[in-house]
Amino acid sequence: MFMSDGNQFPKNYNMTLGVEIVTKVINVPDTNSSVELYLYDCSGKEFYRNLVLRTSSQPSLLILMYDVTSEASFTAATNFYEQINLQGKGEAVKGVLYANKTDLVTRRLISPKAGRELAQKLGLVYLEGSAKDRKGIEEPFYFLVNEWFKTYTDKTQTFKLLA
Repeated sequence: MFMSDGNQFPKNYNMTLGVEIVTKVINVPDTNSSVELYLYDCSGKEFYRNLVLRTSSQPSLLILMYDVTSEASFTAATNFYEQINLQGKGEAVKGVLYANKTDLVTRRLISPKAGRELAQKLGLVYLEGSAKDRKGIEEPFYFLVNEWFKTYTDKTQTFKLLA
């Protein structure tokens, strides 16, 4: 949804297999600058874990997403974050813990409180939304672009965003 600017929610969703790499230029609000994101859309399936970790070593920023209707997805997000940090150079990866599918209110198993607590434990910012309803899909990207922009003054740098 983010890549299509919220215009196209597929009726038949094709799960990411391995890693899909795309780029998108984002204008930094309140500046004349932009940041080119290299987005590594990674499968959350355990089967692809080694491939994902090899392809996405040492990301600059991270959007760690889980499905609010799935305990397994919530647990996998924690495990994946720990594996990403083990690859790092002693620095925790900055990022967002994103709770997706909030439109499925009656099927929700993971409360916002549990999500916020995990985000705090991992040192991430908690955000939530629904790709289907086009709610909250841009916020994590703009938040991270702003954080990156505040940190780095060389506007020509690019970085990897693990999403």
